Amino acid sequence: MALSAQDRLDITDLISRHGHLCDAGELERMDELFTSDIVLDVHDFGLGTLTGLDAIREASLAMGPANPVGHHVTNIVITGIDDHSARVRSKSLGVHADGTAGSATYDDDVARGADGWRITRRTIRARRTPLGGRTGAGPREVLDRFRTVVLEQSVEGLREVYAADAVQEFPFAFPGVPTRLEGRDAIVDWIAALWASSPLRFTGFRTLALHPTTAPDTIIVEQESLTTGGPAGDVALPNIMVFTARGGQIVHLRDYVNVLAAAEATGRELHAG
Repeated sequence: MALSAQDRLDITDLISRHGHLCDAGELERMDELFTSDIVLDVHDFGLGTLTGLDAIREASLAMGPANPVGHHVTNIVITGIDDHSARVRSKSLGVHADGTAGSATYDDDVARGADGWRITRRTIRARRTPLGGRTGAGPREVLDRFRTVVLEQSVEGLREVYAADAVQEFPFAFPGVPTRLEGRDAIVDWIAALWASSPLRFTGFRTLALHPTTAPDTIIVEQESLTTGGPAGDVALPNIMVFTARGGQIVHLRDYVNVLAAAEATGRELHAG
């Protein structure tokens, strides 16, 4: 069943209520917003992942005066999954006591329970570059766009972020997985098929190190790709990427995946020989 008009109104109220409760300091009412096992991903702000209502309350109190005095949530877009779950994207403008402001995006998973709609998972990403980094974007900005596209599982976003003649390589690939894909269409079709066939999805990226190279359009990224939905539950996949972007698009990506961690996340067995 699709979401009803009342469901959409209730979800919109839920997302809007967050700012009112936070700005009023009514942290004891967080259970009106989140499930008891809420996962709040704030890696983009260097704060890692917070799990549970108590962790969110404690983190908010620890921030003290650094908390915004106003959370203004707008541009709410609801995508129904079924009649008891949905994904929601919204924009947040945080205004601080000194008058400074910052923009962020909320990506929420919401579910209907006995007490109505609640947020089960929220990922907050800072908005730091205009036009999504598409104007005069260097490899770091394109990397941010690429990560967002992967988190959203946006096939259209893939077509925008890869150049027509892009090349993607997997030097440490599983048997049966291509080690090299040439051209945007081949890359996008392969990734889209993978998304469609697997329950595994990416929930965030933890940057361990980012190295410039002698080529200004190439960076080396050490990261952990955070996943959920696979047989092993939540798994962090270590990988290193050699990432080249020109004209705001990926032209070459060499992805050195940790095959053992990937096998754990997907439930695949590796056999020697």
